[in-house]
Amino acid sequence: METSDSKPVHCFPSTSLPMSSPEEAYQTDSAQSLIRAYLRENLEVYRELCELRDAGHESNDADLYFQNQRSQADHASVKAQMGFFKLMQSIGLELDDATSALKIRRPGMPRPAILDLCMAPGGFSLAALQRNNPRSALLRGISLPPSEGGHVIRLRHVSCAKEEDVETATKFVDYRDITLLAEEMGVVLGDIPPSHPDAALFSSDRPYFGSQFDLVFCDGQVLRTHQRGEHRADHEAVRLLTSQLVLALQRIRPGGTMVILLHRANSWSTIRLIYTFDLFSDSIQLFKPTKAHRIRGSFYLVAKGVQPAREAALQAVQRWKAQWKFATFGGEVLNERELAVLGRTAETEVQFVIDAFGSRLLALVEPVFRVQMEALRNAPWMKKGGGGVAKSTGDKGIRQEEEVGKSKAHSSVVPQKEPSGPS
Repeated sequence: METSDSKPVHCFPSTSLPMSSPEEAYQTDSAQSLIRAYLRENLEVYRELCELRDAGHESNDADLYFQNQRSQADHASVKAQMGFFKLMQSIGLELDDATSALKIRRPGMPRPAILDLCMAPGGFSLAALQRNNPRSALLRGISLPPSEGGHVIRLRHVSCAKEEDVETATKFVDYRDITLLAEEMGVVLGDIPPSHPDAALFSSDRPYFGSQFDLVFCDGQVLRTHQRGEHRADHEAVRLLTSQLVLALQRIRPGGTMVILLHRANSWSTIRLIYTFDLFSDSIQLFKPTKAHRIRGSFYLVAKGVQPAREAALQAVQRWKAQWKFATFGGEVLNERELAVLGRTAETEVQFVIDAFGSRLLALVEPVFRVQMEALRNAPWMKKGGGGVAKSTGDKGIRQEEEVGKSKAHSSVVPQKEPSGPS
């Protein structure tokens, strides 16, 4: 099957399978085992990383380390918040040094346009402005209100953009909970069950609808400080990521660039997302700072030449909407097609991606694993002598850091496509 621009599309095999959560179809134990077995078999660095993770998982010192990290993040002083803002600016600049993602190059463009989803504190936006003409660049963003537990946007204190944009953050930021944009996600307000705890909070707004942006950041992660109901605890990460992806892909200019924060490069759902973006982007890269995010399992996907009208992109948007709906309402608002999309047999898809994308996947994730592995070797709990590496019995993982230190960039790029699989 080919789209109008003659780009071959890989279609996933699909069979209906009941599920009880939005993650289940993509995160079953057997699917996870299959992808992780493939990584262990083919990447020595991943095998070493598993051993170090297991050692950290058994370490009380590691638990204390991450508890301190979380406490510092949740109770940061104004000085610490400004430090985090500058840190994220530094990471953004390092990301650009490694991937050339932030400099917008569009022939005859009147004004480069940047959209930062989950903007606060604004460090990435500042880095993007610095890499372009800050006096002409158009910057817009969406951010969780500080009154609901969101970070404070610090970009307004930096006079590097148009004066009217930096005078006050309210002039270029739409403060809202991005996960409550019901009609953006394909749900009419009148169809929301009145009994839903958040029924009165959902919005029909579609921020920046009709606008197109050259560069879009999807850098949000679930905040412990976010004031939300307990009913949202289990699936908030799914709701947040899919909300960003749907809005971004429906605002990106054809040929634009997306920068997406991801976690756990050994997770099937993460690998599936990377593969999906490869289907409708000219090139993809993975970027991991070598200091700031070293111990964490987080990294960035940089997709260039994104083509939102390509069939694979349209299918991805429909799948993300279905995942959001199921994570938010259960099966009450899903139609038969959406239930079928979410009910695919994950093991079949895993093998399909391994066959079609495996060698390129290994080249992409190897540098990400290596940075984390080298960081764990020198982790504080390992240096105390109680974190010796035993034979790994699995891939348990360790808790991820919530805040980060300064960074240098490390990235992998695989721009060349392999022959397409079945469509």
